[in-house]
Amino acid sequence: MLTKLTGIQEEHGFTDAVMARRLGIARSTWTDIRNGKLAISAKVQMRAAREFPELLGDLLMQVSNGPDTATPREAA
Repeated sequence: MLTKLTGIQEEHGFTDAVMARRLGIARSTWTDIRNGKLAISAKVQMRAAREFPELLGDLLMQVSNGPDTATPREAA
């Protein structure tokens, strides 16, 4: 999901502040997620899917595959 989120950010020319606001998190949190310092929490993934419906399929796939298939970065 991170790759798609950063792609959306680049595609739309969103600043980190705009992207963070759309995800309902602090800019510094988004920057840390984008740079791989923090995992994307389930809560943020849900917000992302609500904000960007094109991500809903990714979220459903991750849920249906279960937590064992999540990468460490996305596990939180």
